[in-house]
Amino acid sequence: MPKRIIPVASGKGGVGKTTFAVNFALALSRFAPTVLVDLDTGTSSVRSSLAAPVTRDLYHFHRKGAALADCITRLDASFDRTGQFRHFGFVAAPRHFIEDLGNPSADFRRRLSEAINLLPADYVVLDLRAGLDANVLDFLPYTNSGMLVVTPNLPQATLAASDIVKAILFRTLRLIFADGSEVYRLPGLSDGRELIHDLLDQAEDVYDDRVQNLDGVMRELKELFGDQPLLRVLDWVISDFRIHYILNMFNGVEESGRSAIDPFVRNIAENVSSGLDMTQLGWVVQDPRIHRANCSGMPLLLDGEPERLRPATVDPVLAELEALRSSMLGIDRRAAARLTAPKRAALPEPDLAGIESLLGEQLDSLRAMFADRRQDSVQQNFTYAVFRALNLMEPPRLPTEFGMSRLAPPERLVTWLLKRMALTSSPTPQLVR
Repeated sequence: MPKRIIPVASGKGGVGKTTFAVNFALALSRFAPTVLVDLDTGTSSVRSSLAAPVTRDLYHFHRKGAALADCITRLDASFDRTGQFRHFGFVAAPRHFIEDLGNPSADFRRRLSEAINLLPADYVVLDLRAGLDANVLDFLPYTNSGMLVVTPNLPQATLAASDIVKAILFRTLRLIFADGSEVYRLPGLSDGRELIHDLLDQAEDVYDDRVQNLDGVMRELKELFGDQPLLRVLDWVISDFRIHYILNMFNGVEESGRSAIDPFVRNIAENVSSGLDMTQLGWVVQDPRIHRANCSGMPLLLDGEPERLRPATVDPVLAELEALRSSMLGIDRRAAARLTAPKRAALPEPDLAGIESLLGEQLDSLRAMFADRRQDSVQQNFTYAVFRALNLMEPPRLPTEFGMSRLAPPERLVTWLLKRMALTSSPTPQLVR
């Protein structure tokens, strides 16, 4: 069973999501057994980027009753000449469009999720289809964004990626505060139930300017009810949500900051919350070799010998990882702005100071990482992203902070939340360490 399932998503196509997912999974497999699952079941991009011969794919899982583990394709010597990717495998989507796989039912998505939870790998990377619908949301975590791929070359895709954050967080909140939810059995949580439904509707609706975002929901509830349990649960969910993103087609700090990070951060802060925690996982530079590799069906990391490896007496993976001095930048959580001193805005406007602070943190982190890693090759970009991801999965960090330990159905969310709340003696639910 996987130690961690890591979804890779993007708001729109054309940002290089599949290219990143394939090479990231390959780089991760040098550290531990890794399986990439192609969940773009309508038009498989993985098979275009990685042209290894496939015997079984998701068609055989769906139509022929094959176990998902038996649909894993390994790389032969024609693709992995050195054997350094022997712990990599992938599950391909069908080569051509098949209606009930291109538009899978909820029952199939649930069955596939259960099978993914049993794959024989330490890490499972999910290459989700571009966009945002049930076929994407059902494979994303409830408490973090997975890995979002953004690029300075497509501003519209960057804004769409920020909408994924909004969709995940609002889905989580609606499940927690749904009618009949067990959360209302806790003392004091039934007060304001109808109001919070109305406020969430207003905050989610971009055409309704009465409540700007979730910060506005918090202010309204605080104004009306004071420091009560329902408000504290809402604060806990928002404060502990974490966003992770990678800059693809990186073309310099200033341009990427202006064209990707700025709109990404501002859209999240203005339309979701300015109190969310964000972590950059690095970047992948623009390089014509990536396009050529995609066209050839031979991913960049498989094309040629590994770069600058140490002598055989030194583990090359550990040697590379040890050298990544800036890998911890931005990994630790910043202090969450809890409800101890809430501020009531005179008008329903975004917290401009909070937005600028959040944006400044992301730009400073990018500049610091770039100063340390500016000489890296494109292959080393993927290794760097892997090591930052591995740091996010080290104790005392919880599995809920990055990806997920298993794909869980919606009905498990409230049960998990109540267990987490029961483990803390604080009157305000907080992250359990």
